Amino acid sequence: MDWKAKVELFERLRLEHEFGAGTVAGVAAKFRVHRRMVSQALASAVPPLHQYPVRMKPKLDAVVAFINGILEVDRRAPRKRRHTARRIYRRILTEFPGVSVAESTVRNHVREPCAPRSVR
Repeated sequence: MDWKAKVELFERLRLEHEFGAGTVAGVAAKFRVHRRMVSQALASAVPPLHQYPVRMKPKLDAVVAFINGILEVDRRAPRKRRHTARRIYRRILTEFPGVSVAESTVRNHVREPCAPRSVR
């Protein structure tokens, strides 16, 4: 459900609670939503944002400093001489043979906003 639709649903839930069914359970049954959503609509006109938990990255933690070092050096290098995410991954394979990290994991770390923005 997109943001606008959810805001409109919250508005309809509040109006139904105030002028219609009058109970949280009645409104939830009428709109076929959970009672928790009706309670959230009554508490605030704006739906709460879903907050995803921060996941641990144990395999990447072994090479984060190495990747960030490469990206920091690349910020001062000419554009054509910067490392690609694939090249960083291949360097990790050769320089850290005991570490098993996926190329997509390296690519996602390079793409993150907190990492220096030099490689895509």
